[in-house]
Amino acid sequence: MELLREVPLFSELSQEQIKEITSISLVKKYTKNQTIFSPFQKGEYFFILKRGKVKVYKTSRDKEQIIRIFDKPTMFGEAASFTGKNFPAWAEAIEDSEVILIPRRDFLSLIKRDPEIGMKLMSVMAQRLVYLTNVIESLSLKNALSKISLYILRKSEEEGQEVEFSTNLAAMELGLTKETVSRMLSKLKEMGIIEKDRNRIKIKKPQALRELSL
Repeated sequence: MELLREVPLFSELSQEQIKEITSISLVKKYTKNQTIFSPFQKGEYFFILKRGKVKVYKTSRDKEQIIRIFDKPTMFGEAASFTGKNFPAWAEAIEDSEVILIPRRDFLSLIKRDPEIGMKLMSVMAQRLVYLTNVIESLSLKNALSKISLYILRKSEEEGQEVEFSTNLAAMELGLTKETVSRMLSKLKEMGIIEKDRNRIKIKKPQALRELSL
C-alpha cells in the first residue's frame, strides 16, 4: 500500500515496515454525510484518509464548529486512538470516501517493537496541538481578512511558502461564505501579499500576512 508513504508519519519507513502496517490494516468505505467516529466512541482504530474528504468538528448548542477538513492522505483522530479514550469530536465524510483503519492494539504493539514510529506519531500529535491552538485563536478574530490570513499562514507551516488552497474548504473551516473568501483573496493579491494560480497560493510577503492575522 504505497499510499501510506504519502502520510508524513510513514513517509520514511522501510518497505518491511510498510508491509507490516498494511498487513494489520483494513479499508472501509464511507458514503457522503456518514459518521466515521463520534464522542460516544472510544479510539479503537487509527484512521488514515485514503480518498475523499473528511471534516472533524465539535457541536455546542446545536451549532457546528469545524476543527479541520482533511482532503489528502493523512492520519486523523490519532489522540483518542493513542489513549484509547473517547474521541473529543465528530468525524464525518463530506463526500464518498475511503479510510484505512489500523486496529489500536496491533498498531501500539508495532510501536513497541519499532520506537521510531512512536516518535513520529508524537511529532504528528504535537503539530496537531499547534494547529488547534491556531484554530482557537482564529475563532477570536472577527475580521474576515484576519481569518483568511491566519488560515494561509497555518497551511504554510505544513506546506511551505506555496500552499494548496480550496475556497470551498476554507469557507467551511472558517465559517465564511465562498464569496467573502474570494473577496479577501483578491484584496491580498491587490496588496501584493500573495499570488494565486488556480488552487495554489504563493506567499510573497510573509511578514505582512502575519501582521494582518493578528
